[in-house]
Amino acid sequence: MITLKHTALSVFALTALSACGSIHESPTRSQATPMAFAASSQYAEIDAQAASLNRMADELVRKSTGKGAVIGASLGCGLGLISASSAQKCVTGAVAGGVVGAVVGHEHGKRKVAARVAQVSKQELSNTLLDAGKQLSEIKQTLPQVLAQQNAELARLKQQKAANALSQEEYDTRFNAIRDARAALAAALSESADKARVSADNLGTAASQGQSGLMWHIGEAKRLEDDSMSTRSQITLL
Repeated sequence: MITLKHTALSVFALTALSACGSIHESPTRSQATPMAFAASSQYAEIDAQAASLNRMADELVRKSTGKGAVIGASLGCGLGLISASSAQKCVTGAVAGGVVGAVVGHEHGKRKVAARVAQVSKQELSNTLLDAGKQLSEIKQTLPQVLAQQNAELARLKQQKAANALSQEEYDTRFNAIRDARAALAAALSESADKARVSADNLGTAASQGQSGLMWHIGEAKRLEDDSMSTRSQITLL
């Protein structure tokens, strides 16, 4: 996920620079250059915001499952049958993915969920939820401008291509950069929503097992899921 986003950003920045290098070839390209640089800068900002949101969502999953999640993930991976390096990858992926189903399904399962959450500070969980909500708000503020700049750049690319001021190869490179950047951002928001949903489900299970004081946390996790998906819905994939 991170690789796709960073690759898209690198190509996006490169196309902005290539536009700058060709300003003497046509007035149309000269006019596009400032916007290309602005779009690259704006995307870099929102790319970093999305990566930060995903890290916070990972924290939510971890904190909503507690220390027992690693034990459950290990059991689910069948550690006795695979190498140490493969085991690490499996457990890391399982915990990051919120495999509470695997945890609950094992012999240390449902009876222990509430106890696992009890090991986690509710204040820490609250802080992460608030930070994630703030980060998502910043993304929501930045996103419309980024999308508008991308749409304007796409329109310019079409005009340049129609006027034979841009080769098919150049057009494809710059179009694909915008397409990939947009797809990566949409995927990041969807991933954050999924992780927020897993966290809410984890906490809901804990509450049903008798852990008290989690209703606010559950509500905030669900709101983060809804807001992430709502923000994702603003992005039209190319």
